[in-house]
Amino acid sequence: MQVSSKQRWMAGGKILFEKVILFFLYRGMKVLYKYDTRIHQEISGWPIGRTLVLAACEKGPKLCIRRVSWGIVRVSDIEDPDIMISFKSIDGAFLVFSGQIGTSQAYSQHRFMVKGDIAAVMSAVRCIDLTEAYLFPKIMTKRILRKVPKKQISSILVYCHAILGV
Repeated sequence: MQVSSKQRWMAGGKILFEKVILFFLYRGMKVLYKYDTRIHQEISGWPIGRTLVLAACEKGPKLCIRRVSWGIVRVSDIEDPDIMISFKSIDGAFLVFSGQIGTSQAYSQHRFMVKGDIAAVMSAVRCIDLTEAYLFPKIMTKRILRKVPKKQISSILVYCHAILGV
């Protein structure tokens, strides 16, 4: 079965979009570690050295994070992560990363697999959900989260810090 150029272009577009979302998700979590007490508390509860991989699919883009004493750092690759959240397809990841469905709905639809201690996975998902609440507009956040959390810093400031890398 041949893949049309339109299908290749669409898949490439989704992969690029997911890379951008993962970039802002990491940068957003890093900023919010400093400015949002809930994310700071969640991440501070992780042991130093804990690793997390969020993968769009087996061959797709992924975000690899390691907990360090001053917060989190992005690393190039992690062979055997403590927590692994891996989407089964680029399309499943795209639905979540574009804010069409939330992580809880994606999990209930079996769109991704998790590896690791369930309490640790839930802590990571809470951080991801909180970060999404800052990064997505409120109208999208209402649709993907059961309860929209109160913001402790402006979303504009989060984006400014994320873009500037401060």
